[in-house]
Amino acid sequence: MHIKEICLEGFKSYATRTVVSGFDPHFNAITGLNGSGKSNILDSICFVLGITNLQQVRAANLQELVYKQGQAGITKATVSVTFDNSERNRSPLGYEEHPEITVTRQIVVGGRNKYLINGKLAQPSQVQNLFHSVQLNVNNPHFLIMQGRITKVLNMKPPEILSMLEEAAGTRMYENKKEAALKTLEKKQTKVDEINNLLDHEILPALEKLRREKAQYMQWANGNAELDRLKRFCIAFEYVQAEKIRDNAVHGVEEIKAKLTNIDEETEKAQEEIQEFEKQIKALTRAKEASMGGEVKTLSEKVDSLSQEMAREASKLNNKEDTVLGEKENADKIVHNIEELKKSVKERASAVKKSEEGAADLKRRFQELSTTLEECEKEHQGVLAGKSNGDEEKCLEDQLRDAKIAVGTAGTELKQLKTKIGHCEKELNERKSQLMSKQDEAVEVENELGSRKSDVERVKKALESIPYKEGQMEALEKDRGSELEVVQRLEDKVRGLSAQLANVQFTFRDPVRNFDRSKVKGVVAKLIKVKDRNSMTALEVTAGGKLYNVVVDSEDTGKQLLQNGALRRRVTIIPLNKIQSYVVQPRVQQATARLVGKENAELALSLVGYSEELKNAMEFVFGSTFVCKTTDAAKEVAFNRDIRTPSVTLEGDIFQPSGLLTGGSRKGGGDLLRQLHDMAEAESQLQGHQKRLADIEAQIKELQPLQKKFTDVKAQLELKTYDLSLFLKRAEQNEHHKLGEAVKKLEVELEEARSQIKEKELAYNNCVDAVSTLEKSIKDHDKNRDGRLKDLEKNIKTIKAQMQAASKDLKSHENEKEKLVMEEEAMVQEQLSLESQLASLKTQITTLTSEVDEQRAKVDALQKIHDESLAELKLIHAKMKECDTHISGFVTDQEKCLQKLTDMKLERKKLENEVVRMETDHKDCSVKVDKLVEKHTWIASEKQLFGKGGTDYDFESCDPYVAREKLEKLQSDQSSLEKRVNKKVMAMFEKAEDEYNALISKKNTIENDKSKITKVIEELDEKKKETLKVTWVKVNQDFGSIFSTLLPGTMAKLEPPEGGSFLDGLEVRVAFGKVLKQSLSELSGGQRSLLALSLILALLLFKPAPLYILDEVDAALDLSHTQNIGRMIKAHFPHSQFIVVSLKEGMFNNANVLFRTKFVDGVSTVQRTVTKQTK
Repeated sequence: MHIKEICLEGFKSYATRTVVSGFDPHFNAITGLNGSGKSNILDSICFVLGITNLQQVRAANLQELVYKQGQAGITKATVSVTFDNSERNRSPLGYEEHPEITVTRQIVVGGRNKYLINGKLAQPSQVQNLFHSVQLNVNNPHFLIMQGRITKVLNMKPPEILSMLEEAAGTRMYENKKEAALKTLEKKQTKVDEINNLLDHEILPALEKLRREKAQYMQWANGNAELDRLKRFCIAFEYVQAEKIRDNAVHGVEEIKAKLTNIDEETEKAQEEIQEFEKQIKALTRAKEASMGGEVKTLSEKVDSLSQEMAREASKLNNKEDTVLGEKENADKIVHNIEELKKSVKERASAVKKSEEGAADLKRRFQELSTTLEECEKEHQGVLAGKSNGDEEKCLEDQLRDAKIAVGTAGTELKQLKTKIGHCEKELNERKSQLMSKQDEAVEVENELGSRKSDVERVKKALESIPYKEGQMEALEKDRGSELEVVQRLEDKVRGLSAQLANVQFTFRDPVRNFDRSKVKGVVAKLIKVKDRNSMTALEVTAGGKLYNVVVDSEDTGKQLLQNGALRRRVTIIPLNKIQSYVVQPRVQQATARLVGKENAELALSLVGYSEELKNAMEFVFGSTFVCKTTDAAKEVAFNRDIRTPSVTLEGDIFQPSGLLTGGSRKGGGDLLRQLHDMAEAESQLQGHQKRLADIEAQIKELQPLQKKFTDVKAQLELKTYDLSLFLKRAEQNEHHKLGEAVKKLEVELEEARSQIKEKELAYNNCVDAVSTLEKSIKDHDKNRDGRLKDLEKNIKTIKAQMQAASKDLKSHENEKEKLVMEEEAMVQEQLSLESQLASLKTQITTLTSEVDEQRAKVDALQKIHDESLAELKLIHAKMKECDTHISGFVTDQEKCLQKLTDMKLERKKLENEVVRMETDHKDCSVKVDKLVEKHTWIASEKQLFGKGGTDYDFESCDPYVAREKLEKLQSDQSSLEKRVNKKVMAMFEKAEDEYNALISKKNTIENDKSKITKVIEELDEKKKETLKVTWVKVNQDFGSIFSTLLPGTMAKLEPPEGGSFLDGLEVRVAFGKVLKQSLSELSGGQRSLLALSLILALLLFKPAPLYILDEVDAALDLSHTQNIGRMIKAHFPHSQFIVVSLKEGMFNNANVLFRTKFVDGVSTVQRTVTKQTK
């Protein structure tokens, strides 16, 4: 389907009826001056196709499409486009039988808008469906390429280029339908949510409530009948039981009184037997205790302790042996792996060496070929340029001309040099005679100069003899300044810490005259030095308030301080000569080390450093507590029967042997000792820096006289040196010195001229020889030039082929070598890692083996001690067993008698209670029987049925007590149900259940529809992906082909962004020759236009439309590229019609039909021309 004719009337600049007929089925061009109406023809086509975005046709509203907006008497715009529809296979759907299709659109000022198809009114949607079926969607036009679209394409991001590809593939229509389907899906989900909301918040709660009410109603109805039956049953049982108890009570009382008499007699006999057994047992027990004592208890505890310890140590031994075996197996595996890796490394190294040898041969071969090629090409260029060989820069004729010029130049220079030599010799003789006349003056200047130089040397030696280096004092002063800063900073730090530790500062006044202050040692906290910072919290908890105690030498000193020392606070004083210290016994310390390990529990005293004279005080403060690393160790130390010593964890938790535990948060725990430690370090550093500062001060004082002397001598040296420099300047200005310099200069110039004259003569001769040689070479070169060129071209071609093959082989060798090297390096690295692991394992195995041996010896020693103690315990047990046998016999007999006595007392009590109960029951039951008969009149009529089988009063088949419980429970339930039961619940429940079932059915239908829509979307998504991939491959191929046609020697393609797939977007990549451009900004404006046009045309070519409209796409192109576009359109789009607006002959000269527009008297006209090639 293609355009045959366009009829415009009142549309934009076409005021009168204008018929544009005779369109070529393939290639049409429209040209004309700016503003003549050529683009209005394209706008009219878009107008008929149903465009909605009026900006595409350069209008703000439909009224602007009417000629002069209806102000010139023309109030409507009509455009009719006639399409040739002779090819049925390319016809729109439903119009296959029409050979022509005429579509007309008309608008009237005021807003009326109508369409006609073949003269019949049609709806806009009908017109759009007609054009959509033949790929002419004007509102998303891939067939319409307007002026600004070219530049927009190149500025598109990867997702936007992918969108163009989707449009070309036709998947964009699927996206619209998918979006509509998703909206439908969303609506269905909303409906499901509404149903769920209705079910969850209204129907189901109401239904559940009615279901509960129905169950209550049914329970209440059934319970009433059951309640009446149970009431009669229980009353009948009460009546029968009351009569039975009343009749049996009198006989039972007399029998029980007789039993009580017999029980009293037997009780007296049993008490006598028990007293006799007690005497015999006491006698035997006293004899056993006298012989055995507490020896058994001690041995039992010892054996138990040894058994537990031996089990622990044996378990440790087994664990260590298993660990050693496991590590040895791992070591064997690693050794095996290392051997295999060594073999693999050797194989790879051999392969790498072979590859390197092959690559080296190929590199040499390639280098030789490259050098040969370069020489041949150079020689070839030289022959072409008329040179004798490729190394020459100029042709032979130019060389001959240059050689002749060189002969003339060399001759002139030679004559000039000879003249210069004569002139210099004459002037030199004159200067020498003048110099001889000034000799006496020169001798005086030399003597004076020598004297001044000797003075300078003397002062310089005096300066060097002074033991002082320049800048030494400044360096010392700089060091003094930095030390002063450090000392100041440390003093501030010490003052700050002292302020924080004011409570451990002990100040006092001398209690007596000439008091020896060394007797007062100080506060405990300041007298110790903590060995491990981690234990500070534990030590602070251990010492507690004792850290603030004051240590003195004797109680007399302490008394003097308390009475006359003017103390500012209350203190506790520790006199060294009276304090009773306590240290955990060595036996207990050893037991602790065995129990938890020496490193896990240490005596607090061992963690602090102190002076030997303070030993008693430190033992008093720290000697009775263990510091443990873990809570478990602290528990063991505190609660073990062999140790039972207070313990403190590193976190400050206290465990007392009495069972008292103290712990929890200790905010700022250990801060006191830590601050004291920091202050001690700061004071130590302060002393060091103060000493350093004093040393620097001493050095400065010592160097001050030397510095003064050095400064004075240096000033003399500078003065003498300055005088010498002034004298030298004056000496250089005298006549003798000037003449001497002039003579030296002339001699140098003369010598240079004599050496140059030899060179110039040689150069002149060489230039003459070169001229004769070049004249001969020019004659020989003209004879054999063609033959040399052919040979050189043949050699160049052969060498290039050899180089290409060598380069390919070399690249494969290098790739293989690189792969082998990487494998070798990886294996070596793995081998080193395994060897390191093996060394570590061997060390670990050695350590573990020694530990196993030590543990085994320890277990054997424990086993020996345990066996000895157990044998001793068994011997004592055997002796005790004989004595226990006699005692147990008496005890057994005594217990039997006691049990018998207890049973008889209990039996008597029961019988007494039974007598009382029976008498009461007799009285109560008589009253109860009378009341039941009076209250329930039916008893008299049904009394004969009570207790009979098969009746409602069968007490054997139905337990009366269970029936009583049921009755009570049923009465309670019925009374509560009576208040809550709904009598209309059955009808209400049936109605609610019907509503619920209807909603569930509706929800299931919607859910099925949702699943079907989702499944279809998933299937179409997969088909879209496959279609896009096929489209990408085809468009990419056409894109490269079209671009290389428009711009020979180039390549273009579409690629996904780095690290992504084609579904993430596509980027345009361009190469000139084989070099890829990093950015499209490197292209010129014309190249960018060609690139964008190529991409657009490649997209059009994938699914060709019957019609394509191009509006000045060649605006940025030169003539040659414009011609290429015309030829490319003919070559690649044989089945589509092109209507191109252009101002360049290169474009419209390729068209089959050319329309020229003119603007005459305010109205556009069109003239048709057929190009020569069509004719």
